[in-house]
Amino acid sequence: MNKKAALVLSGGAARGIAHIGVIEELTKQGFKITSIAGNSMGAFIGAVFVMNKIEEFKERILALDKKDVLKFIDFSFGKQGFIKGEKIFKELQKFFPDTDIENLKIPYAAVAADIKNMKEVVFTEGSLYKAVRASISIPSIFKPVKTDNAVLVDGGVVNPIPVNRITRTKNDILIASYVNANIPYSKPSIPDQHYKQKSVDFNKKFKELLSKRENKDKLNYFSLLSKSTNLLTHRLSIMNIEKYKPDLLIETSRETAGLFDFFKAKELIEAGKKATIKALSDNNTLS
Repeated sequence: MNKKAALVLSGGAARGIAHIGVIEELTKQGFKITSIAGNSMGAFIGAVFVMNKIEEFKERILALDKKDVLKFIDFSFGKQGFIKGEKIFKELQKFFPDTDIENLKIPYAAVAADIKNMKEVVFTEGSLYKAVRASISIPSIFKPVKTDNAVLVDGGVVNPIPVNRITRTKNDILIASYVNANIPYSKPSIPDQHYKQKSVDFNKKFKELLSKRENKDKLNYFSLLSKSTNLLTHRLSIMNIEKYKPDLLIETSRETAGLFDFFKAKELIEAGKKATIKALSDNNTLS
């Protein structure tokens, strides 16, 4: 059977790392990804893939512990977001130094939202870095990307799983990876002691950082706004999936990780692999 895949990757912050496991398992099962589209973290992972840097990124993310994650979080209780993002985006530039989307090996699309002109923006050409930078600018978390004519934020507020923005090729299979699924999740039964200690240390340090900030009311506001946005994007995702009906839907539970749980990379990648195996098993015609 034909195994050309048009792959769509949802947003999901740290949960988006599960897309790595999805890509690895699809490749292992003989699928050839012929086009890719993503939103937010999905746009990032998709870009890493088309730049042939998935192994390099995987190696780097697997080496992160909670202290490393905290080093990238530069808090700012301004009006536009409580994380400046400068450290994160500086690291991001190492992966996407002035690469034009139209010169990539396969068609690529990243989705952002223009809150000034109230419309969806789809990047299919121009700077890959700028496209990803805009797509991952989560409202209330990161500062938006401003241009002369637009104010761009995470595309999740308009199209969190852009099934309708993927470039299709003849006889391909439309596959969507959704990492915010409202389904049960069984955590690894025997996590190693080092992982447990990293979890305790991170939570303690994160609380210490927040306690030093004067205006906690703003943090509560951002937390409420983020939860509301999560609800909105989930409903939009379900609507998109039901409307455009991908040939294969790979669902990873939203319970796998929190917003900044990048130190859970090993667990998340494994969750993505298992979700892919399950989806293929449930759809015998594609396995």
